[in-house]
Amino acid sequence: METNNKRVQKKKTIIEGASRLIIQKGIDNTSLSDIAREIGISKGTLYYYYATKNELIFEIAVDHIEQISNDLFMLIDRIKGPSSPETVLTAMVETILKAETRSRLHLYLIREALTKHKVLKERFIATYRHWFETMEEGLGKILPGQNDLEVLSTILVAVLDGFVIQSMLKVQNITVKDIVRYLLKMAR
Repeated sequence: METNNKRVQKKKTIIEGASRLIIQKGIDNTSLSDIAREIGISKGTLYYYYATKNELIFEIAVDHIEQISNDLFMLIDRIKGPSSPETVLTAMVETILKAETRSRLHLYLIREALTKHKVLKERFIATYRHWFETMEEGLGKILPGQNDLEVLSTILVAVLDGFVIQSMLKVQNITVKDIVRYLLKMAR
């Protein structure tokens, strides 16, 4: 009989292996057989944990979204006392951009949500709304008295998504600090 702890660990191993393959090959080119082979289990064992590829993709997305959200929450929670808005926003942007592999996975999952997977799309919509609120809360701490925090948080999340794409394509020549400095100038 498998303990809950072993089950959680096995699912984590499957998610990590599947994520690696998706980053390398894309969602469409990654099969359950590929995933089973990657992590050294039988296809039957994989089916025991995930009956369908969509079920696994959804769990990868949930795990991915939670990781990004937790990084942002921890950063915002650490804001205590006076910190320069530039320092805090730079840290937020760099937190999002720090892992290229996570960024690539994010784009694959967004594509999947937009083209094929209604439940995943709904999850991303809820998550983005939550990110807007979290960003707004964080901005409120570093820009007290600022009126348009909802607009600024929405713009900042959009900028981050665009910056992730540009960073992966290696086409931007502007630094994170330059972007943050400009956004703060526009917010004032």
